[in-house]
Amino acid sequence: MRQAFFHGRGVDVLQAAQALTRSLRWLGIGLLALTGLAGVLFVVAVLVNLRDEPLAAEARALLAPPANPYEASDNIYVALQGLDAPLAESVIAAGEARIEHYNRGVDAALRDPSAANLDSLSLKDAHRLAFRGDVSFIRPLESSVWTEAPQHEREIRTLLADNHELMERYLGMMLLRGYYETARPSALAPSPGAPSEVRRLFLAQLALQMRASSHFERVLGLAELESDIRLWERVLDGEGTLLWKMLAIAFLQSDYLLLADLIADRDVDLAPSETYAESLVPLFDATEFDLGKAFAAEFRVQAATLRVPEAEMRRGVRWLERAGSRLTDHFLKANATENLLAKDTLRWMAVAADPVKFHGLAGSSAGWATEGDGIWLLPVSYNPLGKVLASALTQPYRRYPPRAWDEAALQRLVRAGYEIRQRRVAPADLPGFLRAHPQWSTHPGDGRPFLWDAVTGELRVQTVSQHPPGWRFSIRIWQAAPAG
Repeated sequence: MRQAFFHGRGVDVLQAAQALTRSLRWLGIGLLALTGLAGVLFVVAVLVNLRDEPLAAEARALLAPPANPYEASDNIYVALQGLDAPLAESVIAAGEARIEHYNRGVDAALRDPSAANLDSLSLKDAHRLAFRGDVSFIRPLESSVWTEAPQHEREIRTLLADNHELMERYLGMMLLRGYYETARPSALAPSPGAPSEVRRLFLAQLALQMRASSHFERVLGLAELESDIRLWERVLDGEGTLLWKMLAIAFLQSDYLLLADLIADRDVDLAPSETYAESLVPLFDATEFDLGKAFAAEFRVQAATLRVPEAEMRRGVRWLERAGSRLTDHFLKANATENLLAKDTLRWMAVAADPVKFHGLAGSSAGWATEGDGIWLLPVSYNPLGKVLASALTQPYRRYPPRAWDEAALQRLVRAGYEIRQRRVAPADLPGFLRAHPQWSTHPGDGRPFLWDAVTGELRVQTVSQHPPGWRFSIRIWQAAPAG
């Protein structure tokens, strides 16, 4: 019996071993088959991506920038490049020198990539004119400059004395005709520092000037505010990338918030009239806030960056890194990727000009799908890395048009505040007045009405974009002085 038991155990072990052997054999066959299939798919992918496609007509059209109509002496972009030039040096000459230094460096890199030095593209100047002092107590997008400036009058006067030259240069930019970025398209293109501190001081100085006893000083201050609005309108309408478009929108927002406070203060003499309204707070056409040209400029930067022979510009790379780079390049086709970028860019340009089309597509995930998005299901598809890159570069564009339309709404809001003051509309009559004038009281992006809060005396925009916490999209409304 004991012998039978051990015999049965032996049979079981033998059968188990045989089953394990068969399983391992089939597993090995399966792994071998999968390895072979992967190898076949890789070879197919390599063969599919042997050639690049021709550059499409729309890509060639977008690559050609519009002509520059401005001399350097009339170009706001050049002046911004040279705004911090050393004392006694021309702002325009300094700006031109920095741009030309960069352009020559790019041209040299294209002629001889192996000798390129990316660090040399930026012209370093140890004697740049820096802003002196701290003006962070002025927060034009978050609080009222009109209310806060008098509380810091001594600090503002000191800052004005310490930064007189920068302020004069900033005021001089208001006389220039237009904005055109003359640097070669590239991710390394020199971007001038935003004059944020100078602008804060400018707005604080205006808030004090509009309280001056001299009528002439107040008129001059209001004219300077109008000129600043026109300056950043020209930047917004000019030829440039998204960075300066969005900065222009933020600067316009701060200008209009200060203007709204002036309108709401019954002690400020604005001499309101129909004629003056068109000068001070004109109703802009929707095309004023169309970011399509900025998307086209971004395409030129993307295309230039895609064409930079990065692998050749790096020195001393090891063979393994070089091999990996060449393998990556094989699955990233320059022309095919530019064609995809051009197609997506043109689509974004179309929806940036039309809020209805934008919201219709934004509400449908299928509407935004990039052609060829199925690369995850078909890894051997043509130009897989290019498709991923094109989507990654253009999908963030969805954030920008709503921001521009919110600025257009704020401009309407300030115009509504001006009309309320001019027509001396009583708070009780405001709801009816706003319904009767949708051109001043609705959001141009989605048509939602502005909201009136009788308790706080504020009129507010229902924004369509996400903004940093605390940014103001509401204004106080003028109210007549109490009787007696």
